[in-house]
Amino acid sequence: MVRLHQRFPSHRLMSGARRVVDDAIDEVRLRLDALPDGIYQPVPGIRVRKAKRSVGTGSRWAAMAPVVERLKVETALDVGANVGYFPIRLAQRGIASVALEADPKCVRTAMTAVRRNRLDNVAVTSLEFRPDTLGLLPATDCTLLLSLWHHLVREMGFGTATDLLRGLWSRTGKVMFFDSGEDEMPESFGLPRMVPTADVWLAEYLGKNCADGRVEHLGRHRAFDADGLPTDRALFAVVREAPAAPQGGSGGAARP
Repeated sequence: MVRLHQRFPSHRLMSGARRVVDDAIDEVRLRLDALPDGIYQPVPGIRVRKAKRSVGTGSRWAAMAPVVERLKVETALDVGANVGYFPIRLAQRGIASVALEADPKCVRTAMTAVRRNRLDNVAVTSLEFRPDTLGLLPATDCTLLLSLWHHLVREMGFGTATDLLRGLWSRTGKVMFFDSGEDEMPESFGLPRMVPTADVWLAEYLGKNCADGRVEHLGRHRAFDADGLPTDRALFAVVREAPAAPQGGSGGAARP
């Protein structure tokens, strides 16, 4: 029996060979998924062409990190996480995070990035964010809703996008980070006129729809318009000033 067992490779050897094969397959998949325009965020552990939003992603994190530290955030949810930059950065600080993303390419890249960074406190979830999936989302200390709200308005209308924002806020224990396309977006997005300025309008909108929230402006950061031209957008932190109410079974957003 011993001789028979010795004819087969050891478990350690098999595991090592499997890792080599998995890494090679991942590398091919990453390069294919990055076509034709590269990736959106500069994710640690992913070696592909320069990320399209490298500058803006880094500056956003530099503005958000002190708030995360100040509020002692322990859990986080990134809605529309793309390839997982922010959940990975949070997880590297010991903050258990969920990366919610619907694009299969981004999901695959995020899962590979999490594995390459050897993180066991990030869940990558393939799920489209919409009214009937809102109730599936966990309550966390911190919610990220970055560069997604204007897409929600375009796809589902201003009222539904507002309901979804309120629903996320009701699950947020300490802080929500928010930015959005502004006046640079075409009329097809259906965004309201942001007067007198986008900074003022968005701050008032967040204050109105995030009960017990204090809105902090975290500067303007590099982004791109619908044609891929550089622009900048305001980043906000909405800090909860009173404990969040317990979630009910349905998890629906409050309506006006």
